[in-house]
Amino acid sequence: PAGQLAMLAGLYGVLLLASWGRWMTPIADSGRELDLPRRILEGEMLYRDVHYLYPPLAPYLKALLYRLFGIDLAVLQVAGVIGSLLLVGMLWWIGRRVMSEKAATLATAVVIVLCVFKPTGNMISPYSYAGLCGAVFSLAALVACLRHLDAGGWRWRLAAAIFTGLAVLSKQEFGMAAALVVAATIVNSHWGSPWRIGRNLVLAGMPAMIATMLVAGYFVTKVGGETLIKDCHLLYTNLPASMVRYNAQRTGLDHPLLSLAQLVGGGTVIGLLLVTITLLSGWRPVLRCRLWLLLGSFASVALVIGAVSGGRWDGSPLRFMPVVLLAMMITAWRASRQGDEHSRRLFVVSVYALAILARVALRVPSGGAFGNLFLPCSLLLFCFLLIDLFPQMLRRDGGTALASARAERITRWAILLLIAVTTVVYGVRYHRLYTVRIDTPHGHFLAPRSTGPALRDALAFIESQTEPGDPIAVLPEGSELAFLTNRRMPLRHQIFIPGLMLPADEVRAASLLGSMPVKYVLIVNRPMREFGAESFGTDYYTQLGETIRRDYHHLVTFGETTSPDALIGDPRFFIHVLERDAGPATSR
Repeated sequence: PAGQLAMLAGLYGVLLLASWGRWMTPIADSGRELDLPRRILEGEMLYRDVHYLYPPLAPYLKALLYRLFGIDLAVLQVAGVIGSLLLVGMLWWIGRRVMSEKAATLATAVVIVLCVFKPTGNMISPYSYAGLCGAVFSLAALVACLRHLDAGGWRWRLAAAIFTGLAVLSKQEFGMAAALVVAATIVNSHWGSPWRIGRNLVLAGMPAMIATMLVAGYFVTKVGGETLIKDCHLLYTNLPASMVRYNAQRTGLDHPLLSLAQLVGGGTVIGLLLVTITLLSGWRPVLRCRLWLLLGSFASVALVIGAVSGGRWDGSPLRFMPVVLLAMMITAWRASRQGDEHSRRLFVVSVYALAILARVALRVPSGGAFGNLFLPCSLLLFCFLLIDLFPQMLRRDGGTALASARAERITRWAILLLIAVTTVVYGVRYHRLYTVRIDTPHGHFLAPRSTGPALRDALAFIESQTEPGDPIAVLPEGSELAFLTNRRMPLRHQIFIPGLMLPADEVRAASLLGSMPVKYVLIVNRPMREFGAESFGTDYYTQLGETIRRDYHHLVTFGETTSPDALIGDPRFFIHVLERDAGPATSR
C-alpha cells in the first residue's frame, strides 16, 4: 500500500504542477463561486439578497474560509485541493474494499487524471464548489456504510446519517445519492426483517431530516418559503423552461432515441475492449474465428452509431455505465443473499454509483466540468470490471489460469499506458491553452488565451476608472470581474440565465442600475444557447436590456474584436464597457 500511495501522490503532484495557476476558467460560473461568499461575509442574506439555486452549506463554508484566511482566489483553490484529495483518498479506500489493491490503485489514478485534473473541468476550481462539497460528503456517507457492513454498531450508522445530512445541505443530487446508499445498506443488512429495516431507516434519516428542517426553518423565517421554493427552485419546482431544457440536455432526454443509440454505442465499445482482451489472452483458441466475427460486428455497430449521432458521441464506453452498474447491482444483491461479504460491499458501491449518475443517466460524460463529480465511483467499478472481474469470468468459462492472468496483465498495462499518455496530453494542453497571466488584488491566475486579453484589459479599466467598493454591473455573467478588483456586483442575480429572473426581479434590477447609480455596465460575450436563448437584452430580459440601451452609451470594447456593434454570440470573445449618460458619477 505504501508504494501504491506513493504512485498516486506522485501522479497527483505531477498534474498539480503541470496545471499550476491554470485551474480557473473565467466567466462560466466562476463569478458566482468567488463573489457570492464575499457578499455573504459582507452581510447580505443568501436567497433574499443574492439569488442561489442550491442549498446553503457551500457558500457559507466559503464565507467562513474568507473570514479566516482572507478574501482571495487562492483560498478557495486550496479548499479545492483539499476536497479533491479527500475524494481521492476515500475512493482508494472504497476500491480496496471491492477489488484487488493494484486494480484500486489504477482506478484511483484514472479518477485523478479524468476527474480531478481534466482541463475542461477540474476539482481545484470546479464549476460548483457545492458539487465538490456534496461529492465529498456523499462519498463519506458511502465509506461509513461500508464500515458499518464490516464492523456494525451504531457509530457508523450515525456517521453515515450525519454525512448524508451534510450532502443534502450541499447539493440536492448528492444528498439523494447518499440517502439511497444508506437505505440500501440497511435493507441489505436486515433483509427479511421489515420491522428492523423500518426502524433503522427512521433512525438513520432523523439526523439528516432534523438538520435539514432546522436550516430550512431558519431561511423560511428570514427569506420566506415562496422565495426558496418558487424563485430559487430548491425543490426543483416551478422550473422555467430554460432550466427544463438544460436538465433535459444533461440527462439525454432532449433527444432520447439518440441518447439510447449512444448508450448502445458505449456498450459496443465495451464489447470491443472485452473481445480484444480475450483474443490477446489466448482464451480457448478453438473459438478464435468466432471472436473475430464478434469483434467485427461490434466495430460495425459502433461505426454506424457514430455516423448516426452526427458527432454528438465521442465514442466513450462510459455511456453504457448505467447498464453495467445495474447488472453489477443485481448480481451483487443475489450473491449477497447467499452470505457473500464482498458482494454486499459491491452492492452498496454499485447503488451509490448508479444513483449519482441519475442526473446524466442517458448521456454519461467522460469527465469534464459536468462529469468529474459524478464519475469517480463509476470509473472505479469500470476498472474493476476490466482488471478483476472479466479475467475471473474467462477462467470460469473454460479458460486457463494462464489466459486469465494474461488478460489481467494486458488490461493493467493498457490502463497504465492510458494514464501516462493522458497525463502528458493534459499537461501540454494546460500550457498551450492557459497563457495569459492576470494579477489582481484578490488573486493571480493564468487565463485562457481566447478570453485572457479581454479580461486583463477589462480588469485594468475597472481598477483605473473606479474605486474599491464601487458598484459595477457585469452581464449576463462574469461577476468575478467585480470580485477580483474588490468592486461590488449590486444586482441580486449574478448569472442572468434566461427565464430565471421573475418579471418583478427584472424591474427591480433596472431600477437599481439607476438608483445606485451604477456608472459602468460590462456586457460579456456569453451566449446562453444551452438555455434556449442567446443574447442578453435582445433575446431575453429585453426590458432590462432596453433600460441599459436608453441610459448607457458604448465607451470601449476589449477582446478579439473592438467593434461596438459586436453582438453576443459572435465567435470572437469581447467585453463591451458601457458608461452611464447622466447621474452622479461614482468614479474618481
